[in-house]
Amino acid sequence: MIINRVIPETGETEYTSGDAEYIREVRNRLLAGTDYLALSDVTMSDAMKTYRQKLRDIPQQSSFPTTFIMPLKPE
Repeated sequence: MIINRVIPETGETEYTSGDAEYIREVRNRLLAGTDYLALSDVTMSDAMKTYRQKLRDIPQQSSFPTTFIMPLKPE
């Protein structure tokens, strides 16, 4: 993946790739790293819910897999 630019308004990063399988693997690892927040005894913040949804939506971005935006993980 090649970094094209960081979007100043959101801090998200735009990448160029072309390897849809690799991008999905990265996305799946990032989602798995936050799965513990989706347990029934944890209250997930709205920012984290939005982040996880943006990760799931990466393959639906109009220019995927050539260019795509990777969301910024909230604190």
